[in-house]
Amino acid sequence: MDENANQKTVKIWKRKNIHLVNEENDIKFHGPLSYRHLRIAGWIFLFLAQLGVILGIANGAKLIEVNPTLLTILNSVSGLMTPLFLFAAFSQVLVAKDGYRRLITTYLLGAIGIYALIIIIYLHFGVGLLHAISGDWEESFVTATVFINAINSSGTLSLNIFIDLLLCALVTFFINYRPTKYFQGEKLYIFRSLVAIPIIYELGSIALKLLASTGTIMISPFVIPLLTTKPPVAFLIFIVLALFVKNRERFYVKKGKTHEDYKNFLNTNVNRLHFSLTLVYTIIGAVILDILLWIIISAINYNVMLVKGIDPSSDDLIVLAITSTYNMGFGKCLLMVFIIPLIIFFDYTKTYTNKKIDLFIPIVGIGLLAILYIEGLFEIAKAYLIDMARKAKEAEESGGIIISYIRNIFKK
Repeated sequence: MDENANQKTVKIWKRKNIHLVNEENDIKFHGPLSYRHLRIAGWIFLFLAQLGVILGIANGAKLIEVNPTLLTILNSVSGLMTPLFLFAAFSQVLVAKDGYRRLITTYLLGAIGIYALIIIIYLHFGVGLLHAISGDWEESFVTATVFINAINSSGTLSLNIFIDLLLCALVTFFINYRPTKYFQGEKLYIFRSLVAIPIIYELGSIALKLLASTGTIMISPFVIPLLTTKPPVAFLIFIVLALFVKNRERFYVKKGKTHEDYKNFLNTNVNRLHFSLTLVYTIIGAVILDILLWIIISAINYNVMLVKGIDPSSDDLIVLAITSTYNMGFGKCLLMVFIIPLIIFFDYTKTYTNKKIDLFIPIVGIGLLAILYIEGLFEIAKAYLIDMARKAKEAEESGGIIISYIRNIFKK
């Protein structure tokens, strides 16, 4: 009776009172968006970004004239795709009812599959095509590698988003999972310490990009598909969220509740609201930290360029230092501010019994991207050929006038 009376006087939505929340006193606010909606939004942003690529190619070939601001916006929205996919995946990790095994296995197989696909394209279509022309395998391999290094001149090329998904899943797994067979008792700390593995991997990936961006090393084509794709600071967001979930559980249990009670609390609207707000605050903090690091590392890059003997009087040097740092991923968290309205209404616990739609979403997304590239590149090629034909006709007509003029001279 005293406890019920106490619950009526306290503000139940405050974090310090989470152990008092139950079905009767739970708040009514319930975010309508789920991981599925975040994925759909991610695919939309990916489509818009690739539309920017197609328009950029056409604009660069001077086939059409596109507003530079529009191109910049379209190219920038690709930075919103990765965090949306990662937040969607992270929510599934947190509510994995059948354990972490399926998710970790899925992301691991996905990472291996993407890696194998990229290497096959590199060796079969890249080196193989050059070998068919030159007949020298070693020379073809070197030429293909030089071509890849030219594409990755900034040292920041990364292609395998499943690496990011796998690392985020492992961080959450080692921080929040409670082993039932191994690592019992005091050995649990050994299991928790394994979280260092994905963190070291992330730091190693960042270090390689930093060294490559300054020209200290060249990253092998066999290593590029193993690098992370998200902004470096974004990884801190997932560590903070994993620790948030773990610390809440510890606090909840200390208040005399059980782990089973905590599992029930996770499905309350109070918990959903707290998670969304924590994610929003973490994003804002990450953006501020990211901007500071962008400024600091840009200054370091500028000084490195000075040491290399580049003319310091050139304004382009400052722009180059800032741009190269941005290409490393620093400063790219700023775009996450634009997904905060989605996050506020995000319910990370929302699941569906019908999983077929989850398979249908990427199929539709890939299909739309295929149509975009096929039709887009076709229109570009068609316009380019028409333009070439027009120029050839003009040249022929000009040549005919010149020939007639020369003939008239000789006739005289």
